[in-house]
Amino acid sequence: MHSSLRFYRILIAFSLALASIHVGFLGHAAAKAQVVDPSVEYSFGGPILFKARIMADQPIKEALILFRMRSDTQTIVKPVKISPDGQLEYLYDTSTEHLRAFSQIDYWFQLTMDDGTSYTSPTNTFYYEDNRYNWQEAENEPFRVHWYEGDLAFAHSILDIAHAGLRKAQGFLPVPNLENINIYVYPSASELQATLLMSGQSWVAGHADPDLGISVVSLPAGPDQRLEAERQIPHELMHIALYQFLGPGYENLPAWLKEGLPSITELYPNPDFQILLENAYQNSSILPLTSLCQSFPVDASGALLSYAESASFTRYLYRQFGSTGLESLVKGYANGLGCERGIEIALGTPMSQIENEWLKETFGEVPPKNTLGEAFIWIVALSIAFIAPFLLIIFGMRRRKDSSKNNTARQASPYPEAKNAR
Repeated sequence: MHSSLRFYRILIAFSLALASIHVGFLGHAAAKAQVVDPSVEYSFGGPILFKARIMADQPIKEALILFRMRSDTQTIVKPVKISPDGQLEYLYDTSTEHLRAFSQIDYWFQLTMDDGTSYTSPTNTFYYEDNRYNWQEAENEPFRVHWYEGDLAFAHSILDIAHAGLRKAQGFLPVPNLENINIYVYPSASELQATLLMSGQSWVAGHADPDLGISVVSLPAGPDQRLEAERQIPHELMHIALYQFLGPGYENLPAWLKEGLPSITELYPNPDFQILLENAYQNSSILPLTSLCQSFPVDASGALLSYAESASFTRYLYRQFGSTGLESLVKGYANGLGCERGIEIALGTPMSQIENEWLKETFGEVPPKNTLGEAFIWIVALSIAFIAPFLLIIFGMRRRKDSSKNNTARQASPYPEAKNAR
């Protein structure tokens, strides 16, 4: 019994010794190459310089750099040259291959030695921020505001508006409390647009990257700055709230709802929208909602009218069906329902019927373009009703006149047949 126990103890000790030798061998093999001192240098809009130093006990046959935006699934793989002293550098041209502004970039290196063994470095991260400006920061969870023109009071007014916008959004839908939201404030639309064009994006006054939790707005100094902040900031935050509420299904929302909900969340609604709607109604140019399912027109006037219609229609849906109806609607779309089918399933009424009821409430009647056909039919019918008697009178008078001429001819020739015979 004791001899068996001693045998098992010896066997266990021997196995542990072999395991430690094996682990030591693997550690020695893995230590044949190493990447140290990784760093990134860039000026926003210009090339990005990746740098590192290689320590290896044998020549390197190939070196690669791999990187990707956390918001993307595509990994960029590029070969890297190594200097004789082991310095590794790679220059990435962002003017031809854009990276999203304000995104986290993960990068790492992969080495292949002459003997065929490979080494993959740990993953490093840098934040691709617009570093051309000296950004100041202020925070009131879950919001962090970044700005470079204005004082601390200005920053806290932005934070106050953000919280008010979130409360209003949660009045329309049971969106969750947001987390880690960054708001970047540019002092002009031109500076914002220049920044985003450098990253391959084209925005107007403001924009949100819902998956990044980023809101970017432009607020020029002046008497309207506060009103613009109350319009832009809640609008962009609603995009982020919808994404966090629905997840990737957010992308399935029709364009009119994806912009309509943020528009009705604005603390200061766009005062031009009602004027645009009235003018469109008078000109019979109201856009059918089905044309706003996929995207908005690219021309400025068509885009603004699309925003105006989307806001008005979404506000009507909230008045008629409440937050419960809106919740059912966005969830139906997030689950893949089509534009018209989504409304019919969630609200129990065809989209065309709801659209007509919205137009009737908004303008007091169905739009002119829908009544022209009926009006023409009525005009034709009434015209026939009034003109027909006059036509009959004229036709009767002509018959009597023809009859009178025939009677006169018969009196002048009492034997017409005989005359004709001759």
